[in-house]
Amino acid sequence: MLAMYLAVLDDRSSEEQFIDVYNTYKRLVYHTAYKILGDSYLAEDVLQEVFLYVAKNFSKIHRENCHKLAAYLVSCSRSRAYDMLRKQREEPLEEVPDAPDDAPVPDDATVSTDNIQHLTELIGQMKPMYRDP
Repeated sequence: MLAMYLAVLDDRSSEEQFIDVYNTYKRLVYHTAYKILGDSYLAEDVLQEVFLYVAKNFSKIHRENCHKLAAYLVSCSRSRAYDMLRKQREEPLEEVPDAPDDAPVPDDATVSTDNIQHLTELIGQMKPMYRDP
C-alpha cells in the first residue's frame, strides 16, 4: 500500500519524509478510526483514505510541528470515519422482490396451519436440550 502512496507524490525528494510520517502516524490514524467505527476493516479503509489524501497534498501539509500534524491527522481520520458511519446508515436495506401480480394469494388459515404443523415436526426432530426451551 505504501508504494501506491509514493506513486501519488509529486516530488520524489519527499518520499522519505512521507514514509517517516506514515510509519509514525499510521497507528494513531487507525486507532482513531477504530474507536469510532468498531470495525477493523473499516478502520483500515479510513487509514488508506487519510494517507492517500496526505500523499496527494503532501507539499501543502506543514510537517514542522509534530503535534499539529498529529492533530490534523486525527481530525482527518475522525471526519472520514463519521462519513463512513453516515454512509452505512443511509444505505438502503436489501429489498425483497415483490411477488408477481398474477401470483396466487395464499389463504391465511391454510398457511398458518401448514406452518404450525411443519414447525411442530421440526421441533420434534431436535435434540431434547434444544427442544425444551
